[in-house]
Amino acid sequence: MERHIARKKVKEIMTQEVVTVAPETDLRTLKEMFERYDFNTFPVVDGRKMVGIVSKLDLLKAFSPGLYVSLGRALKLYSKDAADIMHTATIFVSPEDDVSKAADYMVEFKLRSVPVLEKGALKGMVSRQDIIRCLKIE
Repeated sequence: MERHIARKKVKEIMTQEVVTVAPETDLRTLKEMFERYDFNTFPVVDGRKMVGIVSKLDLLKAFSPGLYVSLGRALKLYSKDAADIMHTATIFVSPEDDVSKAADYMVEFKLRSVPVLEKGALKGMVSRQDIIRCLKIE
């Protein structure tokens, strides 16, 4: 049995219409958006530039410091908006990258989706489901 990922570019499989939040999106609105869309993450966009990514876990950390409280975790309890809880160092792919690169990042970093950026601007998102559609088993 042969297995491989179809030789496609990210731009061929990415979702182009991406739901985003702004850095000033308050936590109440963010919670409502996670409930409405059931996404695991939202790109945080300022103008056309992606400045971070915020996840359901990031939102949860704004309400609970977890079992092992650190100063950083305790400070999250005072968060007011997406900018306070988002990750600014994000893993991304470009529209011209091979789908296999996105799959490698998802596996290596246990990601559910990867933003697609071009010169800092958000062009789309690639999800695990998008990659699964590219798996070939013969």
